[in-house]
Formats: sequence, structure tokens, C-alpha cells
Amino acid sequence: MSFITRVIMLSFAAILIENIVFTYAIGTSTMFLAARSKKQFVSFGLCITYFSVVSSMLAYFANKYLRDYDSVYLITPIIYVLIVGAVYTLTLLVLWKLANKAFMALKKYIHVSAFNCAVLGSVFINVERGGTLIDFAAYGLGTGIGFLLATYLMSIVYEKLYSEDIPESLRGMPATLLYIGILSMAFYGLVGHQTIL
Repeated sequence: MSFITRVIMLSFAAILIENIVFTYAIGTSTMFLAARSKKQFVSFGLCITYFSVVSSMLAYFANKYLRDYDSVYLITPIIYVLIVGAVYTLTLLVLWKLANKAFMALKKYIHVSAFNCAVLGSVFINVERGGTLIDFAAYGLGTGIGFLLATYLMSIVYEKLYSEDIPESLRGMPATLLYIGILSMAFYGLVGHQTIL
């Protein structure tokens, strides 16, 4: 399999087949927050994509170095949280020093996006899957784009889920959970499952 084909396949798998929101139910609270405004969800999605890619690439090097130690499973979660925190801090410092206007515009998205379950989840899934540095980056890219897709699918019906046309007992969060459940089953249909027999 060629290099480009592998990158496309891993990204496609993370976007549709193993969507971080619909398959793993990770990052749903941020998705609800971002879906409220059609202007915000793109900024949230791009920030999460950035943090997923960079954190996954750094986790690759950390995992490569740490896997030879005994009892590494005790400290790896802390290491991955520290990696995400370091990427967050460096991103804020670079934006503040080099692009102050962009810093002011993106500040509210960066805080929520960096410390999001989707970012940390993509790091853990990448480490569990293994692979090369490019595999980690491609899956991180696909995770962020998959989050953006999930947020878009939520934002296009967000107002309708709170509409007066829906019975009061289902309006709002119950209708939202039903909608997400139906989408999750549709995404699960893409994956399929293997029977035990």
C-alpha cells in the first residue's frame, strides 16, 4: 500500500468508520456547545484538529521512548495529559507573541478545544493502535475532521430539536440524544460487526 493511500485510509477511517463522537461517544459535551452557533463549530473543529494532530505526534515519540519500561501503564495517562497541556501552553504563547489579533479571536476556542475528551481520546486510540509517526498524524487529522463532521451534523438540526413541533417531553436534550443515537447506529452500520460463530 502506498504512503498516500495509507494516510487517506487512516484519515477516512477516523472520520467515518471510527468517528470519535458517534463510535466512541467522546467529546459530545463540546459538540453540543459548538453546535449552538453555526459560526463557532468550524473554529472548534479546526482547533480540535490541530490539537489532535500535534498531541498525537508528540505521543508517538513519548510512547516510543516509554514502552521499554516496566509499569509504564501507570504513568502514561499523566504523560499524555502533560503533552496536551504543553501543546496548549506553547500554542497560546506563540499566538500571543506572533499573532495577537488571532490570539484574541481564537482564545475562547483554544481553552475548550485543548482540554477536550476528543483530543485526549485520539491520543489514547492512536497509542493503542500503534503505527508510524505518519499514522499517528493521519489518525489525529481524521479525528479532528470527524469531530467537525459530527458537529456539523448536529448544528444543522439543533434548532429543530428545540422546536415547538416536537412534543414537550422530547424537546431539547431527549430529542438530541435520540438524534445522536440514530446517527451512531448509522455510523455503526458502516463498520458492521463480526459474529462469534
